[in-house]
Amino acid sequence: MLCAVGWLVAYVAVVYRGFADQTYGVPLAAFFANLTWEFAYGFLLDPLGDYFHTASIFGFLVDAVIAWQVWKYGAAQFPNSVLGRYFRPIFGLCVAAALSVNYHAFIDLADPDGEYTGFGINLMMSILYLKMLEDRGSPEGQSMYIAIGKWLGTLCAWIATALTVTTSPQQTWPTSWSDFTRKSLGSRSYPLTPLINVMYGWTFLLDVAYCVLLHRSIKAAGMSPWRRL
Repeated sequence: MLCAVGWLVAYVAVVYRGFADQTYGVPLAAFFANLTWEFAYGFLLDPLGDYFHTASIFGFLVDAVIAWQVWKYGAAQFPNSVLGRYFRPIFGLCVAAALSVNYHAFIDLADPDGEYTGFGINLMMSILYLKMLEDRGSPEGQSMYIAIGKWLGTLCAWIATALTVTTSPQQTWPTSWSDFTRKSLGSRSYPLTPLINVMYGWTFLLDVAYCVLLHRSIKAAGMSPWRRL
């Protein structure tokens, strides 16, 4: 539930900030990857199969609003460039490319729960948020609620995955924090492999770094970090 709350806060803040600043609030490569991940997981792979698939349909609908913001405001981010001139055809090409890669990644990586793909996209998004903050030189399109919502949502997603390998029908909760940590970090099988743990570990650290740097950037711009949705 906290996973959904975290991402809901992030999504609402991205949409609000996008309209307020007339820009997009998700780095482009991460946006295309996330949009098509939500579509593939929600509509193509066991649609309505469980809570997570259903939540992905909602996530895709919100992503569609963000897609409209990217479509409307995106070209202005690349003035006097080929990318800006042909932004909308490139937009369509990127959606098609990302969807084909995401769909086949689910299949070829034997990733029905979207762990490799989901945490991989999250790691890419964390890296690119830092890059976006650097490139824009301002908190335009960004807010602490986006940053913290993403951090919390991804943290809770990892905990939810970890609980699948540290609990059982007979033992519905870990016996201790140390037992949970040991089993989670020591897991060697899907859905919590060493690669997934490594990707999440870096995502966590980069998200914390982004929160710190964004907080400084908002204050340097003379704004309150917590009054800026």
